[in-house]
Order: sequence, then C-alpha cells, then structure tokens
Amino acid sequence: MTITPTTTPPAPAALDPAHEKLKKATEGFESYFLHQLLVEMRKTVPKDTEAKDDAHQEETFRDMMDQTLADTISHRGDFGLGKMMYDQLASSVGTPNASAKVDTRR
Repeated sequence: MTITPTTTPPAPAALDPAHEKLKKATEGFESYFLHQLLVEMRKTVPKDTEAKDDAHQEETFRDMMDQTLADTISHRGDFGLGKMMYDQLASSVGTPNASAKVDTRR
C-alpha cells in the first residue's frame, strides 16, 4: 500500500476592495436564492398535524436552519451560482491584482 502525501493548496490571492465587495455580493445573492429554494421545497412536505406548534417554534427553527444551510453552501461554493455570477461580473469591475490569479473557490 502506497500513501501519497497531501499538499495544502496555495492560498488564494488577496482581492482588491472592489472585487472583494463583488465576491461578497454574489455570495450573498446565492445564499438568498438557496434560502428561497429551501423554503419553497419545505412547502411541498406535508406537515405533522399531531405535533401542536402553537407558538411556531418548529417553523422558526426550520427557517433558521435553512438560512444557515444556505449560507454554508454559498460560502463553500458547492452550488456554484455565486462563482458563475462573480466570473461574469468581475470584468466590469476591472482587473484584480494585476499579477495574481484569483481563486474564487473557498
């Protein structure tokens, strides 16, 4: 059995403020989109009528859980919408750090 040593990936190049702001905005949009997607998907699941949730605690918890899940997926870049939007819009902001190649993966 051979064990191949792993190497750590190079650190992503630092972005200038305009590109950092764009990256944050596209990530935020992706998170919002995913949250809405999760909310609509939850509507298709039948509710448990035996569990009385008069104070809506379960609904509040599920909404918070969906938001956290959407933020996590967006931050990790698993869905890819934020990266695609960033790639499309980055040219309109200008060139990020002339000598550095931007790694938009998280």
